[in-house]
Amino acid sequence: MNMKFWFVLCLALALAPFAQAETEAVLTPPELETRLDEELAAKAALFLAIRESASDLKPLYQQLFLAGDAARQRALLEQLADSKQIPATEDLKELFTSLQQQLDALGSVSIIQAPVYEPSGQAVDKEVLRLGGFSFIADGRYLAYSPEIDRLVELPRQPASSLLNSARRFQQVNADTLAPVAIDPSGGQTLQLLVQIPNLQERIAQGGIVGCLILILAGFAYALSGYRFVDLTLVGKRIKQQLQTTDLRLDNPLGRVLAKLEQETACDEEALYLTVEEALTGERIKLERALAFLKLVAAIAPMLGLLGTVTGMIETFQAIALHGSGDPKLMSGGISQALVTTVLGLVAAIPILLFHSLLLGRCQNLGNLLEAHVAAALALRLEQRHAAE
Repeated sequence: MNMKFWFVLCLALALAPFAQAETEAVLTPPELETRLDEELAAKAALFLAIRESASDLKPLYQQLFLAGDAARQRALLEQLADSKQIPATEDLKELFTSLQQQLDALGSVSIIQAPVYEPSGQAVDKEVLRLGGFSFIADGRYLAYSPEIDRLVELPRQPASSLLNSARRFQQVNADTLAPVAIDPSGGQTLQLLVQIPNLQERIAQGGIVGCLILILAGFAYALSGYRFVDLTLVGKRIKQQLQTTDLRLDNPLGRVLAKLEQETACDEEALYLTVEEALTGERIKLERALAFLKLVAAIAPMLGLLGTVTGMIETFQAIALHGSGDPKLMSGGISQALVTTVLGLVAAIPILLFHSLLLGRCQNLGNLLEAHVAAALALRLEQRHAAE
């Protein structure tokens, strides 16, 4: 509050009424004129101080959700700020009462009945919890005061669910109970800025066509990585089952390679080596399928992000050329696209690279396992053949 106005207001109330009883001796005309000039000067200074202080309070009264009759208090302030006559003592007392009422409301937690505009535009009378001059809560949702319509407005986008839950619990506790609740120290400005912060869906939409293409490729690559991970896990289990039995099973790479080796009737060592090498190569290709595509997507995604960055900057420069650089909002679309596509490209490439490395390691382990057991089987067959000779 304006401390200068408080001081002048208290001084005015202390000096009212202005006319005092004359107890001194009769003054001479020059002395009387001097006395009159002094009193007029004092009243003029007091009048100017009241007008100046009332003018300083007008913006504050316009931005605050006033307690009591807001229209009457603002009208009184307009009268004191614009009037060309010395205000009456009753008007100053009424303003003093208004200031005291606002101070009490700003420093306490209270429940009031007030019309609240919902996001649909409908005004509904609700029980509003007023947290001093910081925040307003109704039905567990945060409100903001709109000076343009002099009404409380429910924010279309609310804070995090944890903050909303604490607000609901705070409304239900007794007045004498301590409970945590989140407040906005800026008096509602920070909460109103939440409406302008885009959510995840809006962020993705800022990426444009390039961002959608990156997400499609990333989604397909993630799904393919999950499928290959499950497939290689099942292949590893089947190979272990094959090692635990002497029967050749064709549902696993080791069983298929051993089956080809068993079906080979040639006795030439080179022919056996070629048969085993061909079978192992075929199984390795099956194990490593789709890994080349994952590696390609991991390399393309950052480049698509760079493409989105370039196109976004082109749009920004076009907006500057058409409208100038005076309004940053005109350039925000292109800058957002440039940054969002870069982020999407990196978000897509980094996990895919990790998946590719993980799957490649599993394929190599399974390939080494195949080579070891097939080499042992081939050596055993050649040993049996030499023994037979």
